Amino acid sequence: MDIMLVEMSKREVNMEKITVELCMGSSCFARGNAGTLALLETYIADKGLGERVELVGHLCLGACSEGPNVKIGEVTHSGISSECVVDLLSEALALQEESGGN
Repeated sequence: MDIMLVEMSKREVNMEKITVELCMGSSCFARGNAGTLALLETYIADKGLGERVELVGHLCLGACSEGPNVKIGEVTHSGISSECVVDLLSEALALQEESGGN
């Protein structure tokens, strides 16, 4: 049992953090990213994902009319709900685990 825990710890250490970038400009903030930020902070804390997820705010991601905008890794998502962002982050984390962390 101890060997499994050590192997899991090594795997977790080798995983790169997934960066979640939220547009916090006035348009995206008003369209829902204020709630998305709060939901993501709670989700990350509740699931103990602080070592795997980096949450970053930006003044603008350049697609104001399509907002709210969130970038997870290299993919930008526009016009999505807070709950959808959590689902997308969960999927990104699962894919990262399947690929071995890279």
